[in-house]
Amino acid sequence: MDTVNLRNKNLRRNGGHLQPECKKQFYKGNHLNFAMTLLSIVFVTVMNVGLAFILQYFVEAVQYADTSLLKKGAAAVGIFLVCYFLCSILNRKFKNTYIRKALSQFKDHVFERMLDKSISQYENGMASQFLSAFSNDLNSIESHYLLGTTQLVLTLMMYTSAGAIMIFWSPVMGIPVVLISLIFVLLSLKYGKKLVDKENETSEENQGFVAQVKDLLNGFLVIKSFKAEKEVMTIFKGKNADLEDTKQGRRMTADMVEIFGNITGIVVNMLIFGMGFLMAFRGEMSLGMVLGFIQLGNYVVNPVGTLAACLSNRRAAVRLIERIEQTLDKDDTLERGKELPSFEKEIVFDQVKFSYDGSMDVLKGISLCFEKGKSYAVVGGSGSGKSTLLKLLLGHNNNFEGNISIDGIPVKMIDAASLYDRMSIVQQDVFLFDNSLRDNITMFKQFDENKVHSAVEKAGLAALVETKGDSYLCGEGGKNLSGGEKQRVSIARCLVRESQVLLMDEATAALDNETAVQVENAILDIAGLTRIVVTHRFNESSLKKYDEIIVMGRGSLIEQGNFEELMNKQGYFYSLYNVAQAE
Repeated sequence: MDTVNLRNKNLRRNGGHLQPECKKQFYKGNHLNFAMTLLSIVFVTVMNVGLAFILQYFVEAVQYADTSLLKKGAAAVGIFLVCYFLCSILNRKFKNTYIRKALSQFKDHVFERMLDKSISQYENGMASQFLSAFSNDLNSIESHYLLGTTQLVLTLMMYTSAGAIMIFWSPVMGIPVVLISLIFVLLSLKYGKKLVDKENETSEENQGFVAQVKDLLNGFLVIKSFKAEKEVMTIFKGKNADLEDTKQGRRMTADMVEIFGNITGIVVNMLIFGMGFLMAFRGEMSLGMVLGFIQLGNYVVNPVGTLAACLSNRRAAVRLIERIEQTLDKDDTLERGKELPSFEKEIVFDQVKFSYDGSMDVLKGISLCFEKGKSYAVVGGSGSGKSTLLKLLLGHNNNFEGNISIDGIPVKMIDAASLYDRMSIVQQDVFLFDNSLRDNITMFKQFDENKVHSAVEKAGLAALVETKGDSYLCGEGGKNLSGGEKQRVSIARCLVRESQVLLMDEATAALDNETAVQVENAILDIAGLTRIVVTHRFNESSLKKYDEIIVMGRGSLIEQGNFEELMNKQGYFYSLYNVAQAE
């Protein structure tokens, strides 16, 4: 599927422009609420403009000592209050329902499409982009696009209706007032275009700021351990200052637009007061009409300060929506791969060569075969390419040379979801949600009770579940469990899915020797499971249980064989083992 076809699938044409799928979420099943919101704005406009007529009645009643005008004014006030209340309730109901549904559908859509991303896409900096989308960007979209649209409609309607009435009442005074305000509106709109760029700069700077804070907080333990608080604070202050400088630039641009509004207000009011009272003195206009002009004058002055900002902010919010769409649309041109119904025979690495940056090879022509139902240990020094083997097998990166196949099907051609159905991985840093033990094991899915019980037993969690119950809360990041318990939960999480292949990437690195041996043996004692375990531990009893030990060094395959064979060979593995024992 080519890029153009996919983009046309995700975006629809509207007036020559491509409308993002994200924007469509605001209106899906929400048209009635949006239409009623606009209708209520029409009613509110009529009510506000009607104040000028009511004011005219009262002033003229006093001016001409006409009680009939006073009665009409009082009746108009009563009708106005009732109608204004009903219109306000109508606006409140439909506007808030429209906003709630629009935001809810938008966030659901973005998060759903985010979950469709591959692991490699997510690891390439998308996390901070999505965090920004759900924080600063979302606030801007709500304020400047959703609420901004309704405010824009109200402002335009108030401006046009007030201007029309002023011209109708007195063309001599109405036309100059409207022309002057229009000139300043156009000037503010021209200057207000800069607000769009400033808003985008602010969003990008905020995204970088969020990413920096996230990175620093993730490294909090390292910061404290190495007493790097002062240096980290310097980094934070720099990023924070850049963000606030950008935000200041945006505020200064917005203030300039506000200055235009203030000047317009002064000029228009002076014009109305000067001409109005002059015409009243000559008997060409009543005092009530003059005060009505003053009331209407507010509605032609306000757009100077609000219309430019409203339009500019709305354009900026639209750009944010389009940028979110572009982020979601990245690499969506990949077609769905083949299904892997089951794992029956073997996993084969055939002359696999790989580099992360294109300059230095992490893997150099690796050829391996992992047979179904067997256990494999992958050992070697740091940077030897052990973990990279597992990442490539899981499809995290497909830009490698050579071939990796499962039962003869290249991994590059296998659909990621299908691949994850056959494989599970236990990593060194186990992530647990702040939910119950059961939820962390089942990953919030429904499983047969016997399967859950079996997974708990095989993972060595039976005693913990019996003591604390499967509803026991694990705490944020699993803080209520020990390192060994968290690893066992991770193992149970894999087993309950009945994955055919279990990968372990330095899963016991942070555990003490006794717990590490217990966890590793729990894995090795599970029958019928294919295990590929990356480890730095050289425990003789555990290593003897592996069918084959794969020894790597600087991206190359150095040796392979069972424990006895490698020890008798007295090669690289023999040296690694003796060094580990001496430590």
